[in-house]
Amino acid sequence: MKNVLACIIFSMVLGLSYAQNINSLISEAEQNLERNHWEKARDSFKQIIDSYEDDMTYHQRAKVYNHLGYLHYSLLDPFEAERYLNLSILYHEEAGIPNQRDYAEALLNMGVLYLDQVEFDLARQYIQKSLDILEKLPNARAQYWIARSKLGFVYEEAGSYTLALSIYNESYEQLVALGNDLSPDFAEICMHKGRILIFTGDPDEGEKFINLSTTIYESLGPDFAVQRAESLEHLAIFFERMGRYDEAEETLLTVLRLKRTIPDEADILIIETLNDLGIMYHQLGQYEKAKEMFNEVVSECEENVGTDHPFYATAKNNLGALAISEGNFVDAREMFNAALTTYKVKFGESHPYYANTLNNLARVERKLGNTYLAEQYYREVLKIDERIYGKDHPDYATTLINLGILCSANGREDEAAKYYEEAVQIRAKVLGENHPAYGSALEYMGMHALAIGNYSNAEKYFSESIRIQIDRIHTLFPIMSEIDRQSFYDGIIKSIDRYNFIAFGLLDQKPELIKNIYDFHVKTKGILFSTSDKVLEKIQESDDYELKELYRQWQSDKRLLASYFQMGIHELEDLNINLQYEETRIERLEDNLISRIDNFEGSLQRFRENWQSVQQKVRSNEAFVELIQIREFESLDQAQGTLFSFTNYTKYLAVIFLPNQDEPVFEIIGTDGTTDPQYLSQYRDYIDGDTDGQSSFEVLWEPIHDRVKNVDFVRLGSDGIFHGINPNVFKTSGKNHVIDDYLVTNLSSPHDLFRENAVVYSQRAYIFSNPDYVSSEISDPADLGELPVISGLSEEVFDPVDWSVRSYEGENANELRIRSAFNPTVLHIDAYGFFEDRFKYIRTKSPLTSKLFQSGIYLSGASESYSRFLEGIRTISENDGILSTHEIMNLDLTKTKLVVVSDIVNQTNSSTANASYGLQRAFMVAGAHNVLMRVLKSEQDITKELLTLFYKKYNETKKIGSSLKQAQLELRAKYPDPKIWGGFMITGIE
Repeated sequence: MKNVLACIIFSMVLGLSYAQNINSLISEAEQNLERNHWEKARDSFKQIIDSYEDDMTYHQRAKVYNHLGYLHYSLLDPFEAERYLNLSILYHEEAGIPNQRDYAEALLNMGVLYLDQVEFDLARQYIQKSLDILEKLPNARAQYWIARSKLGFVYEEAGSYTLALSIYNESYEQLVALGNDLSPDFAEICMHKGRILIFTGDPDEGEKFINLSTTIYESLGPDFAVQRAESLEHLAIFFERMGRYDEAEETLLTVLRLKRTIPDEADILIIETLNDLGIMYHQLGQYEKAKEMFNEVVSECEENVGTDHPFYATAKNNLGALAISEGNFVDAREMFNAALTTYKVKFGESHPYYANTLNNLARVERKLGNTYLAEQYYREVLKIDERIYGKDHPDYATTLINLGILCSANGREDEAAKYYEEAVQIRAKVLGENHPAYGSALEYMGMHALAIGNYSNAEKYFSESIRIQIDRIHTLFPIMSEIDRQSFYDGIIKSIDRYNFIAFGLLDQKPELIKNIYDFHVKTKGILFSTSDKVLEKIQESDDYELKELYRQWQSDKRLLASYFQMGIHELEDLNINLQYEETRIERLEDNLISRIDNFEGSLQRFRENWQSVQQKVRSNEAFVELIQIREFESLDQAQGTLFSFTNYTKYLAVIFLPNQDEPVFEIIGTDGTTDPQYLSQYRDYIDGDTDGQSSFEVLWEPIHDRVKNVDFVRLGSDGIFHGINPNVFKTSGKNHVIDDYLVTNLSSPHDLFRENAVVYSQRAYIFSNPDYVSSEISDPADLGELPVISGLSEEVFDPVDWSVRSYEGENANELRIRSAFNPTVLHIDAYGFFEDRFKYIRTKSPLTSKLFQSGIYLSGASESYSRFLEGIRTISENDGILSTHEIMNLDLTKTKLVVVSDIVNQTNSSTANASYGLQRAFMVAGAHNVLMRVLKSEQDITKELLTLFYKKYNETKKIGSSLKQAQLELRAKYPDPKIWGGFMITGIE
């Protein structure tokens, strides 16, 4: 009996010893886990299972399997992660769940895993089950709110930013109250909160929270270097989103250096950052640099983590996108196929990554003419969408549209119509008929109507689609990043160009469509030239606390409204949100801000201009003319199917507002089968004296001239090549020119007509002349082209009794001086305007890539900055001697009556005409009321003579337009060449 008892006691002691030994081993492995040494921790836990599984309690097994599930998830191995987490949950339940806290953690990890698999319902179920357990446990409040934040992750990934942000705010406040605000989980919440604030239009607040996250991780020491690096990477992506590319690149390179110091997981971490650098370079159009980064990712994966790693597939996908950008579809196909193979192995064929890559592959096959294969791929994507999301989902509708496009290209218009109609119905049902995605679906219905020759229906679908987009501008634009604005602009301009062509063809039957064409045009013209930076700066400098709070409230409410517009109908109903009420409430708030802040309305993109309001502004001695480019949009020559594209042929529609009229009239400018370069060539032949100019006048201006010749002023809204044409120099008959009958001045947009006159209390002129473009210290200066010395303006043109004058020459004629020239009455710049982004330098200073933003002014130090840039040396953009259009529009010139730019580099083609307009428009957006700028170059330079005479007349009359006209007419008698006397043109309206 004693021996039996001794055996029992020995077995109990041995079992206890084994359990203690296993617990000790688990604790050691957990230390590696806490230090983020994932691979070491994984190997340790696997060793425990392999060596001791039979001797482990259910609870120990559950705990180890949970850790292994979490680690495989972190190491991007979802299949193994799911297997281990299922085992953990099973052992917890088999053991009667003795440890509720550990069980809740396993459920939470499974929920996060399913979130990554885009299984939102499953993710929500597991996380909610974890929350239900934690809510009942004593002393688990911090763990509860951390788990609650994971529910926010679900809503964030599903695009419900408002719900996610409310959860993050609540979790943030509760963890602060619990004193848990220096934990890694709190830092993660800050990072996600920052991301959402950025996405919903509050980048300044978002940046603060991401910085807070980074600071917390840094304070936690080297064990959290991984999380700190990840947080910094989010900050870099924020900089990229805001167009602050220098800071984005610098931060990503800092992250790369930091990650290279982290042991064990360095390969995966470095690959992630190389990938982000590649994406940034791709966005910047630096394709070779991008390719270098992505190829390095591929090499790193092949050497260290294997070709079955998701980062390998991501890099191949990105290389495929690069190949498409370069028009290399064969290489793109190879890359996408490689990515598809990896995603299939890693995630299976029902994962969004697999579906997205398959969609890319379908697009490539369509481009290569393999329509049968492309259709197979699209149909497979459709099945995956249905499995993941169901049929009533926007992504399912998008794939239907892709199938419709393919059918249309193959001449199967009846099938295409069915796909488009189903997509329209889904988006209307799920998103509502005011949602941008619904408008996009209508556009495809319009393309179908165009394909079958039903122009009337095409006009109806396109006009409704554009109306939906324009209605959203006022809501979204003030809180959108500049990159988002450009993307929006690029999309809507293509839509309007298509609509203009269709409506133009229907004008004989429906002349009233001229009003639609005009209204759509003016509501989007100059849309990129919107900036709220000056408004924000004034508010920040204000001592008015109530004003600051009002502005903050407006920003917050505007962001919420923008997020509401991204929701579907049912989601809005569930949240009891009335969009019309919210819009009205915020508009009242904006009216309050408009009454208290100068220039606030200009940052809102409120569109009060339409054909009726413009007609009411016409005075008895003037006419308004808006020129609208009509690009031919024709079916390509296909043996089968219907493919449409813009051709190079253009005409112009002149919408003319005359005094004492109820509505505008129109004239058609141009001839069939003529391109913009051909029109411009005719005009330049006349300007260069090669022809008498009659044919150019007859084609480009005579139809307008016959309508407006009885007025004194024509206010011209230009488009296309007309940005580079001065109609005043057209010869009408004999020795007479247009300027003899009336003066044509430019409008940067119809909004100019509604601006109030600048109130000038004291007359101050700033003169900048002959900058030192090339520093004597530079041995190999960058070539700026031929820039002869400009004969500078004398201060004497301004009467010292009436004017205070400051002059800056040489090295003092720099960008910093212009930035500090606060609201001069006259800003006179004797320097060269340029109209192309030499060396792609401006691209690094501005997120806006449109040709409108490739212009600027060369000032002191320009050549040196280019040289440094080409050598890879950074310069201070605020004083680099290259004053870009983007920088000009953020100057404060709200009280400036006149800006003069006395010279320009040679314009070589029609695209530089748009850049010329961009430069003029930028000064107007900055607040200037008039811009006088050279538009024609001539070998005989009389700039000083002309401008001296102009200022003399202006001092006498205080009238800018009439002063220029008198000066030009006087000089015409002396210099009959129109290039000489007609070199300048005014933008503005006095």
